[in-house]
Amino acid sequence: MSLFFARMRRNPAFVALVVLLILWVLSMFAAPSFLSYDAYATNTGTRLLPPSAQHLMGTDQLGRDLLARVLVGGQASLMVSIVSGVLSAAFGIGVGAAMAMTRGRVQLVCTGIIDFFLAFPSRVFLVALVGFLGPSVFNIIAAILITTWAEYARITRTIVRTEREKWYVRYADVSGIPFSCRLRSYVLPNVIPQMLVFFFQHLSDIILTVAGLSLIGIGIQPPTPEWGMLLMGSKDYMQTAPWLLMFPGAAIFITVVIFSLMGDELRDIFEPRWERGHRKEAREA
Repeated sequence: MSLFFARMRRNPAFVALVVLLILWVLSMFAAPSFLSYDAYATNTGTRLLPPSAQHLMGTDQLGRDLLARVLVGGQASLMVSIVSGVLSAAFGIGVGAAMAMTRGRVQLVCTGIIDFFLAFPSRVFLVALVGFLGPSVFNIIAAILITTWAEYARITRTIVRTEREKWYVRYADVSGIPFSCRLRSYVLPNVIPQMLVFFFQHLSDIILTVAGLSLIGIGIQPPTPEWGMLLMGSKDYMQTAPWLLMFPGAAIFITVVIFSLMGDELRDIFEPRWERGHRKEAREA
């Protein structure tokens, strides 16, 4: 585990992405303190102004500063995405690890539950669940957790089964070391780095999902200027005020790309390219 984090620090691309992400997130949460305009203040005299020195991203149909709304809206988008992603990962990893370390009926029941959730198309299941529960932040987080944890559990189960067969884990088992200690000390340190790769890539998908829910009207509700809601509000002004679509879309794109690239760099840190190439050659041989 310590070797993994040492590799992270020695990877300049990953460090640059972390710095970029920190600056991007800080700009969102510090926006109210350094911006001259309130994200919620309307002004009919400044409706649909194009980008300028006064309004860097222009204004919307109610005269609200778009830069302020994009940055403040990012708070809601990131909060929902990160909280739901962390909860899904924690629950799925815990279930998958426990299932892989046990045998008998417990494993069969857990496998059946995972297969049940994986049998449904996750996006369709998510939309149906949010539509049934109602559009609120809590319900969106709960729906994402319910529809995505099984994928974490499936991947974790596969990794832990491989780790479980290694000699030091088997030795700890026959030595009488308790299950929780074996899991915490010998298995999870080798599982978590691999799951971090999947987490960052999954996080970019959750951001798109949260925006998509708002775009179809069942996501985060007004007055919160969430990115998907900003996109939905721009649909009637695509020709007359294209900046209303362009800047929220760019914010989503930047965030998704950062998280996706972080996942790619983590994969390179954990499994360097030469190792993947060597494994591919071995399979082809």
